[in-house]
Amino acid sequence: MVKGTANSMELNSSHTSKPAQTPIGWLDSPNCYGRVSRTLHWLTAALVTLQFAVLLAWRGMGENAITLFLASIGPHGSLGFMILIVTLFRLGWAFANRKQRPPHQPGLGGRLARLVHITFYGLLLWLPAFAILRQYGRGGALRFYSMELLPEAERNITWMIAPADLLHGPLSWLLCGLVFGHIAMALVHRFWLKDKVLARMVSSGH
Repeated sequence: MVKGTANSMELNSSHTSKPAQTPIGWLDSPNCYGRVSRTLHWLTAALVTLQFAVLLAWRGMGENAITLFLASIGPHGSLGFMILIVTLFRLGWAFANRKQRPPHQPGLGGRLARLVHITFYGLLLWLPAFAILRQYGRGGALRFYSMELLPEAERNITWMIAPADLLHGPLSWLLCGLVFGHIAMALVHRFWLKDKVLARMVSSGH
């Protein structure tokens, strides 16, 4: 009888000693990102992945049934416009949650991570914004899928066209490189450093 009671107490003790999992809320917290931040993060990842998938498919295979299908799902200009809008929402949400978001790690690693994130945001804003400006400067119609936002016009505004002509391609590949680096570092944190950096975006963070 005493032995059974002891076993029962040991089981109860081991059960209650486990830390309680805090449910993920809508807002960010110092331990993890909330539902809104996660949705915006993974939506951005999906849009950027589709953007590069369509581009690389066209460059690699040319026009065929596969590339035409991908382009119908993700027209380059429409995806860029969506990336711009989502990034603006992300910036606004990050600002609103700035006092309660998970902090960067201290030291050089944390400063580099902050610099990479700032560069990410800059590219995600610059690339679609200046591509749209170039399209407008050339007098081309601005369309979001089948919706025409601005009609075609006869104009050729050099200062609107030049920045995107000069930098859109190189900065696009810089963004691609940062994406692969971001994925690699997330895996390093998860499997080598074994810390909770990745968990902040994919689990409760505890």
